[in-house]
Amino acid sequence: MQRKFLVLSLIAITVLAISLAACQPGMDGSEETLVTQQGWENEGSPEGTPQSSAVTKETDPDVIQSQWEASPHAHTYVLDSLGMNSGCARCHAPTSFVPSMDEMPESCAVCKFEVAPPPPTIAEENWGNVTCNICHRMKKDEVQPGYAWLSVPPIDEYEDLATTSELCLKCHGEVEIIGHGMPNLASAHSSYTCTQCHDAHSTKASCTSELCHTSVADSTVPITGHDVDHENVTCWACHDGDAMIVKPGDQGRWLTYLPDSEVAYASHNILKQVSCDRCHFVNNVWGLSDSVSQTSP
Repeated sequence: MQRKFLVLSLIAITVLAISLAACQPGMDGSEETLVTQQGWENEGSPEGTPQSSAVTKETDPDVIQSQWEASPHAHTYVLDSLGMNSGCARCHAPTSFVPSMDEMPESCAVCKFEVAPPPPTIAEENWGNVTCNICHRMKKDEVQPGYAWLSVPPIDEYEDLATTSELCLKCHGEVEIIGHGMPNLASAHSSYTCTQCHDAHSTKASCTSELCHTSVADSTVPITGHDVDHENVTCWACHDGDAMIVKPGDQGRWLTYLPDSEVAYASHNILKQVSCDRCHFVNNVWGLSDSVSQTSP
């Protein structure tokens, strides 16, 4: 009797372990494996990439849900200048977007049906946001391991991708719309993937998280420009390599802006060298000193 109970217990534990593994949002078999909230374990990762060997709260579905609910992906409702948004839904709410017949797979034409165009404006209560099934295959409402792009929502068709960056660029790529920028990783982070800096579910990024740039947060290691006078200046406002517009935003934080746009957009082209004269120039409108010392401490 005891042997039978032991066998049944071992079977139950094994099934539970397999079930938990299937629910984890790790990149099963891909180049990346999610291991911490802001860290990745990547064999070929560049120097300074966050790394950890311990699986943490990122695997907790409740934590993932709360992170998503507080993220921009859960609040994507928009209206254009004409009060319409059905075209915006392609990226802002893919499950609410209705592709034209030309955008549907050729196999759909065999059924000889037509897709009715959506109304010009989708009400907010019918707006889908960017939900789990946009980046992950779903099975019986359960997120499946790995990631994939929901390329044709009406027929639940997915596209497999090699990296998380390819996935993110499906929406965060180049778009000819004012205020919509494309991440340019031309410099210091050119070999990084999006999720090596950005949390996959909250989308937040921190220059000092895990093992990246830890000296920046260390008060015992003085760094020129990292002082109280610049505490409201974002990292990318100083270290931008795209010559973007730099100025304070509504909350007083200094940000980067796309040309001809009042929309703040965080520069992703980061350089170690800083050009102080982008803000500290003669007759600047902010009343900043027109000359500064860049001597290293």
